[in-house]
Amino acid sequence: MKSIVIEKPGSFALRDLPDPVPGESEVVVDVMACCVCGTDIHLLQGEFKGAEYPLIPGHEFSGVVRKTGVKVTNVKPGDRVAIEPFIFCQTCLFCKQGKTNHCLNGMVIGHTKSKAIKLDGGFSEQVVVPARNLIPLADSVSFEAGGFIANIGTLVYALRRTGLQHGMRVLVFGTGANGLILAELAKKSGASVVAVTGRTKSRLAVAARMGVDETVVADEKQEANLRRLAPHGFDAVFETTGVAPIVERAFKYVTPGGKIVLYGIVPPDQNASVNPFDICRKDLQVIGSFSSVNTCIVAQDLLASGVIQVDHLVSHRFPLEDWGKAIEMAKDLSKCMRAVVRMA
Repeated sequence: MKSIVIEKPGSFALRDLPDPVPGESEVVVDVMACCVCGTDIHLLQGEFKGAEYPLIPGHEFSGVVRKTGVKVTNVKPGDRVAIEPFIFCQTCLFCKQGKTNHCLNGMVIGHTKSKAIKLDGGFSEQVVVPARNLIPLADSVSFEAGGFIANIGTLVYALRRTGLQHGMRVLVFGTGANGLILAELAKKSGASVVAVTGRTKSRLAVAARMGVDETVVADEKQEANLRRLAPHGFDAVFETTGVAPIVERAFKYVTPGGKIVLYGIVPPDQNASVNPFDICRKDLQVIGSFSSVNTCIVAQDLLASGVIQVDHLVSHRFPLEDWGKAIEMAKDLSKCMRAVVRMA
């Protein structure tokens, strides 16, 4: 099989590797589509903490089951599946408490290396996956859309963490695919007004086509335009960029008694300055949202039912041998919404 191998930071190659063999509780999946994530860029650049090289990246993918281990009963060869990339141990303190996203022994397919379990990622013609990490993929959901399921699961989790109620005014900072899907889900969850703000006008245009009420360019008129929409602030403000100064800015636009949801992952060496007095005086809730807990199956259901659609968010497609071009395109936020590598 052909696979993309990041051999060391800054260096990758398309390699011919032996076809994988599943363990007793694993399956081999023929990968059909794998989305390019910012994490893949960071892995290539050597910026992802804890990464061990060489590794096969890719954690947002879907495909068809090729082989199953002897103890696998939940799927069979030929089944269409998406993958939940986070692997939790099921036995640590937090797993026992249902906080599987905080597993003390957690690993991520396409990120982590382990001697105990295969964790190669989806930028490969075939990949071994634990059977319990498979999400059945309905025939009505494309393989490209199946690659979004892991991310949509995190968005559903964030909305559940927020406790979004009908009639709320919602502001989303960030115009990446995740920010736009979150805004659409917020609107369809009963928000009265959903606004999205960001710098890239082409992405704001996509947001408008997705049913968002208002789009606001992040320029010198941003504050005036957001104040016009919500003079006393928004009930829920979602920060999806992972940029520390934008986290700080989010506090300007939340109403007293409102909620700020930190969805974007700010690098661990960066800090944001907030005023504790304002949090106290305004009765604010600051909510962190990391990964997902039992929501990837909900993500599949949302796609299968047509509540949301994501195929229009795929702006560029590449074959596996052009993975490097896919990475470079994904870096250009002015042109690329989401790049996908297709195996067929």
